[in-house]
Amino acid sequence: MKTINFFKTVICLLALTLTFSCSSDDSSMEPIDTRSFMTDSNVDYFINRDGTTDIIVTGEYVDPDSPNFGGDVVNRGFVYGTTSIPVVNSNNTESALGSNPVNATFRNLDAGQTVYIRGFFEMSDGTYFYGNEIQVSTAIDASSTRSIAMTIRPDLFFQNSDGITPELEVTAIEKESPVEIGFEYSLNSDFSNSSITLDPDMQGNIFLTIYSEFVTGLTSNTLYYFRPYVKYADGITTNGGNSTATFTTN
Repeated sequence: MKTINFFKTVICLLALTLTFSCSSDDSSMEPIDTRSFMTDSNVDYFINRDGTTDIIVTGEYVDPDSPNFGGDVVNRGFVYGTTSIPVVNSNNTESALGSNPVNATFRNLDAGQTVYIRGFFEMSDGTYFYGNEIQVSTAIDASSTRSIAMTIRPDLFFQNSDGITPELEVTAIEKESPVEIGFEYSLNSDFSNSSITLDPDMQGNIFLTIYSEFVTGLTSNTLYYFRPYVKYADGITTNGGNSTATFTTN
């Protein structure tokens, strides 16, 4: 009986030891980092009038376990560089905007280069968490995707004996800014033998607004046909639709 009791005691001690050991292991397990910041490889772009490119990125993040890995998230954004695995410095980030998913725009990037972008969290202890990396080229040909819509207003902004001031409105623009904007006009409804008057004060991109320009050198008491006009950097011109108007000079 003593032998049996001895073995029972040993078995109980082993069971207690294993139970304590498992409990100790469970309590000492490191937390699992489930943070993520996935940047979408499908980006949008806009080619500026000066030839630089804006890149628009989107991403989606998860950060419920952040307090276990550097404290609270104090900033979310995207970082870019011209070499792989970019890290945050003073001038290569854009804040994440919008609700999750988030977005950001990197503006005025030089054309013809490759940039690397990834999302990041800045933690309250000063550390950073980085998500996946995407690779984007700014060597973009927008000739098949760009578009612009314009209308010419039916009434003149100004008129005197020296000339007239028509107005046009840009109502939509996609992918690329033209480099010139103005008016095409002619004595003929088919715009044969037409002339061009440009807005010489253009600065920055052409955008959604109203443009006007004083047109001189016209024959008095004469009917003219007008329509909007733009030209892109590659020399392609367009009237941005079929909008036309007629004006008679004084």
